[in-house]
Amino acid sequence: MPKPSPAKLKLTKTVIEKLAATDGKRAIYWDSDMTGFGIRVMPSGSKTFFYQGRVNKELIRVTIGKFPAKTAEQARKEAKKIQGDIANGKDPRPERVEADAATFGNLMTAYVELLESQGKLSARNVKNQIARDVEKAFPKLWAKPAVSITLDDCVQVVGRLKDEGKPRQADKIRSYIRTAFSEAINARGDVNMPASMRRLNITSNPARDMRKVKGSTVAKDRALTLAEFRAYWRRVKALPEPNRSLAMLHVLTGGQRQQQLARVTLADIDRDAPSMMLKDYKGRRTVARLHAVPLLPLALEAIDNITGGGEFVFSCNGGETPIHSVYLNDIVKRIRADMEEAGELEKGHFTAGTIRATIETRLAAKPYRASSDVLAQLLSHGMGGVQARHYQHHDFFEEKLEALEMLHRMVEGEEEPSAQVVQLRAMA
Repeated sequence: MPKPSPAKLKLTKTVIEKLAATDGKRAIYWDSDMTGFGIRVMPSGSKTFFYQGRVNKELIRVTIGKFPAKTAEQARKEAKKIQGDIANGKDPRPERVEADAATFGNLMTAYVELLESQGKLSARNVKNQIARDVEKAFPKLWAKPAVSITLDDCVQVVGRLKDEGKPRQADKIRSYIRTAFSEAINARGDVNMPASMRRLNITSNPARDMRKVKGSTVAKDRALTLAEFRAYWRRVKALPEPNRSLAMLHVLTGGQRQQQLARVTLADIDRDAPSMMLKDYKGRRTVARLHAVPLLPLALEAIDNITGGGEFVFSCNGGETPIHSVYLNDIVKRIRADMEEAGELEKGHFTAGTIRATIETRLAAKPYRASSDVLAQLLSHGMGGVQARHYQHHDFFEEKLEALEMLHRMVEGEEEPSAQVVQLRAMA
């Protein structure tokens, strides 16, 4: 025999009070006046209002509330609202309502939280850039539902920076927006993602087709000539402390990236080796690549001049806090101005980043001829390949030390030692 249809009653306070579960199982009672409106009665006596309908051919059931905390009149009113939302093509389920209400700002904030959960040290900097160039610059877009963001909206944000003559920053923001949408799409099936990202219900990426900003990538082909580099070094040694030791240490460690130098603490200095351990998070690494940099005696002397009661090595206040990249850039800027005034510049403008490029360029040339493998190890770049990850386990410590010794002789203008030819007497 076919199963009898659930009972239909006029759901009022008096009727609901008399309803009970049947045969120890939950019972469903439908309202006779409103299709889809019903109440579920459990064996425990708990009674819950709900509304059932179809959204895009999918049968859904939305819980409204428990009786008697929710009266029949209140529940019927909410059921009518849910019915109207469905008729207008809206999904009334709370989790979908929350997702649809999520703003562009919620998406970008969730992206920063994702970076933080991955241990990305860049998360704070990304957060500040997004706050400045998106949230404060475009408050209306920030409050716009994320699912309603269009390609035109993305272009508006990025275009403003490009028009202001900031192509590099424009492309960074383009990348953040594009990646945020992409990660939100992937998060729907990834329980390892932060909850703030998973519940956004993003299904498309409006920034996917946004092209890279022209002029955002400038080839760093400027390297100081040998004469310029030696002039720079002479001026560095003439600086007052702690600028002198900070700039010297930057050179004597191979022109390491300033972000890595800023993380170095006294605990990372091994005076027995002697060496400095850097943590390289560059690229998509979530676990730092440990990078040992040999320390020359002059480099150890510079560290002693800088450090005090604090823990940080690259500091201008005795180790209490690390220097910001602007600090070293300002030192280089002042030296560059002095060199220009003294007629010591041969090829014009250079920055702190130029020192790194100069070190690699000059060590690769005659008479030093350091190999590309040694330079890659010294400067910690190009180390993400299969060979480096799985097959190359040599630490290159001695080779890196030799390269830094050559670097010191280079800036001091000392000749490279050459092998002496010993003539053997002809045998009698």
